[in-house]
Amino acid sequence: MKRIITLCIALFILISPLPIVSQTASAAPSAPYVVNYSSSNNLSASNDSTVVPGSTGVASQRFVVSGSGWNGAFYTDWGTHDVSAYNTLDFWVKGGAGGEALSMNVSDGTNSYTANIQTPSDASWKHVSIDFSAMTGVDFTKWKTITFTSNSSTVNTTFYMNNVQFSYLDPYTGPQVTVVPWNGAQSAVSLTFDDGVDSQLDYAVPALNAKGMKATFFITETAITGSRKEDWKKLPLAGHEIGNHSKHHYEPSANPTQPHQRTYNDTIGYDETVAAQTEIAQAMGTTVVTYAYPYTNNDPYLVKYLKDTHLSARGGWGNGTYFMKPSDTPDWMNISSRFTWGAGSFNTDYKSWVDHAISQGAWTVITAHDVGGAATSLPLDQMNALINYLDTKRSSIWIAPYGAVSGYWRAQKTIESLTPNATSTGTRYTWNVPAYFPNNINLKVKLKNGDGYQVVQNGQVIQPDAGGNYTISFGAKSLELKRKPYAVNYSNSNNLTASTDATVLPGNTGVASQKFVYAGSDWNGAFYTNDWASHDVSAYNTLDFWVKGGAGGVTLSMYVSDGTNGYSVNIQTPSDASWKHVSIPLATMTGVNFTKWKTITVTSVTNPATFYMNNVQFSRT
Repeated sequence: MKRIITLCIALFILISPLPIVSQTASAAPSAPYVVNYSSSNNLSASNDSTVVPGSTGVASQRFVVSGSGWNGAFYTDWGTHDVSAYNTLDFWVKGGAGGEALSMNVSDGTNSYTANIQTPSDASWKHVSIDFSAMTGVDFTKWKTITFTSNSSTVNTTFYMNNVQFSYLDPYTGPQVTVVPWNGAQSAVSLTFDDGVDSQLDYAVPALNAKGMKATFFITETAITGSRKEDWKKLPLAGHEIGNHSKHHYEPSANPTQPHQRTYNDTIGYDETVAAQTEIAQAMGTTVVTYAYPYTNNDPYLVKYLKDTHLSARGGWGNGTYFMKPSDTPDWMNISSRFTWGAGSFNTDYKSWVDHAISQGAWTVITAHDVGGAATSLPLDQMNALINYLDTKRSSIWIAPYGAVSGYWRAQKTIESLTPNATSTGTRYTWNVPAYFPNNINLKVKLKNGDGYQVVQNGQVIQPDAGGNYTISFGAKSLELKRKPYAVNYSNSNNLTASTDATVLPGNTGVASQKFVYAGSDWNGAFYTNDWASHDVSAYNTLDFWVKGGAGGVTLSMYVSDGTNGYSVNIQTPSDASWKHVSIPLATMTGVNFTKWKTITVTSVTNPATFYMNNVQFSRT
């Protein structure tokens, strides 16, 4: 079908050429480059007057899937355009019922970039903004088309588009954090088990524990009131996740005909979500923050109560793919999941799911029900083969419970949406954490443009691991990138007996103190300098160090010089021989050119005297 469409388009262009408007690349264009809707395939298209937030006044386009074949809405004039002066593609999108799965394709006619986009589950408008750097492979000097397709072939599926445009956003060039996807792994896999059936305790849990793997068990009221309640309570203690699978496992239905079917309303919706969450959490002695829809049906009455009480909800087809990439825009109330089944085969099915997740750098969620026996959804031999294969792929996969991965991904999206705020000491990030988020979500981040900066959270400096990753707490709600102090090394001395001292002092950086003893009558000096060369330290605003006297009450004189001009000040050590932190603003050291700083000299006015120096540095405070 796609080939036929392409041929028709090409023939149409040959018969009736469209005018090509040249867009010349230039730096920082002030106005966005609007991309107009052109045509569609297997979609009934019409104008819609719905107003969107930040609307440019352009009418929305409404699309309804009207055929069973491939569908697509084309935004283009079919010419080649240079839009490389811009750096962002952005648009507004919503679904008619909510939770619609779309696929976007941006093409230069030869190469393209595809991303999955999920409309909000409450059918509200959503703003999508994608940086050019994420759309690898596309030559934006030759951009041609943007295509939106519905990942559902269901006739009457409706979605809306508005304000499709290329924009220029001023890039932030200071230090910033970037989140490492999937906790530093190439991909992620979550094993989930539904309904809280005994076979999961008998077979799945021992097999997982033997490999040190953690999974999610979505249970109902039956599990917390049954004879094996105490066995289920052991799972969180072993690192597994307990999730909410509703109270009664009802199937939403407009016309119920079976005992397990119900037409949802506020009473049932609350009972099957929030009430069930509370009961399961209390019975299991653990927090419950994720949900799995019975029969994968995300009824609006369920979503209504889940969105403010649960971290995420697992559905079926979700955002139109079983392999979710870090760049995708998910609906947290409808995350995709693929189900095992009795006739499924590890060699032809489950292995390929794992391999595809690795090759795509994606997260995939695998769900099973009964385990073991002849007529179950996951035969025992197939389960063991899957677990054993995952074990061999640990270097490429983050194998973690559903809540751990969805929590990490959702926290990542929050951090990536932040605008860093410049401070006097560097850069600060602040964010909000919804009350229903677990408090143990940690993210691995890297620094971009971060040379000379350190990561600080809750006043503590975070050290990177061997791969240069910093582990931060999402629950801390803030993060600072502070300029590292510029350490000044001891060089030599005159008329002072100098030695290294292991005395530990407050705020010690691990640098040994220097001990100086003065017993002469001539001029003395301890020289602190980096290679006796000129250094630009003007990015800092403070000179600070620690000092103490051997017997207390020692008077010192400090001289800071750029080689031509200098600044001198007297310093008195504490009389009780304790350490003293001295902090001097550079602005008060008039006359010194700190773009050419050379030396710091400390001399003892008191004679005889013993004094100690440590952590001499320029700082940004």
